[in-house]
Amino acid sequence: MITRVNHITQINNEEISNSFIVGVLTADYDDSTAITSIAVTSTAIALKDGDKFIISGVEFTVGADTAVSATSITVDSITPSIPLLIGDKIKISQENLFVQYQRKSEGTIGGMAVTGSTFGPISYAEGSYSITGVDPLYVKILPRDFVINDDGGNEALEFKDGTNTGLTVGDASQEMIATVNIPYGTTATHVTIYSSSAARTVEIYEANIATNGIGSAIGTGTANGSAISITSTAASTTNYLVILVKVTATSQRVYGGTVTLTQN
Repeated sequence: MITRVNHITQINNEEISNSFIVGVLTADYDDSTAITSIAVTSTAIALKDGDKFIISGVEFTVGADTAVSATSITVDSITPSIPLLIGDKIKISQENLFVQYQRKSEGTIGGMAVTGSTFGPISYAEGSYSITGVDPLYVKILPRDFVINDDGGNEALEFKDGTNTGLTVGDASQEMIATVNIPYGTTATHVTIYSSSAARTVEIYEANIATNGIGSAIGTGTANGSAISITSTAASTTNYLVILVKVTATSQRVYGGTVTLTQN
């Protein structure tokens, strides 16, 4: 009969997880003085501004990029709760490492700064993403986006740049039409048109770049600067908005407008 004895070795998870040593202190620091720089043996790795490490349980934040083999580390000002002594080891903060592994919220990725709600130019708040330089929740309708329909003569649209500015038709029987793309991943919910004549009728249609016709009517209102509710229209590979402004005189001016979006 063979008796097997299993020898179970108790694993010290803290020692294993903290086995990587960035460096060792070469100076003492008391618990009554703010520290902004620490003297160390040659650092094992390069450190980046914002990186975190611990010494005897005290967490530090790197205050400036530090090259590999450096003998001092700039840190954000901190007064330790205990004295730190020559020979104390500089270790990776395992609590911070776990948090960043699970849900990156600080430091950098590919050189882009990361916070709890931003990644470089990308921000997230209340269920919506935004990118610096990009309008995620609306599209501006500019004067350049308008053309005239085929009513009336061949007079062109004009942009008045005098005391009274705005876009005007050359024939009172003409109407202005703006075509607006719906950005990918969004849904158009409202249209707003600003003009000198608030009573002008505005009609909105969902049109298709691959189909003949002005499209399906999805909303109507007036050019008084108030949001016109439209049938919620999600972006597709072929759809866009047609916005028809029914001016009735050459003196009536349109300034522009917006299409309000929600993110899908």
